[in-house]
Amino acid sequence: MTTETEYTNSLVKFLSTGLLAGVVAAAVNICYMYLYESMTGYTIDRYINFLNVAIASIVPGVFAGLLFFASLKGSAKNGVNVFLVITIVTAVVSFLGPLNSHLPDGNPMPPEFAGLTVPMHILAPIVYIVMLLRALKK
Repeated sequence: MTTETEYTNSLVKFLSTGLLAGVVAAAVNICYMYLYESMTGYTIDRYINFLNVAIASIVPGVFAGLLFFASLKGSAKNGVNVFLVITIVTAVVSFLGPLNSHLPDGNPMPPEFAGLTVPMHILAPIVYIVMLLRALKK
């Protein structure tokens, strides 16, 4: 006998929870950034700074809330699985940026860039998944 978990159906609740998850992910990533910089002495404020990390963590959190809402509306039975697959695949694809040899502006990738950014690409989706799945149950 299987029991299906029911989730709220309020778009506002999904978006606000996604926003909160984004703020938490931003706090976690900013703490990691400062910890990494203090341990290694390596900083690239031109590309990775407080504001950039905050925006790059909060906006995807809101989109994660919207994605979770849409995946549950599209398929109530498999919505959670759809959300998890899309979120994890997006996180893995996001590794391509930091692991590239050049930045989007054409400059060569700074040393230690991957060490600074890849963990952030792992931490944020974990926060989004955990917070959205736990907070939106009825």
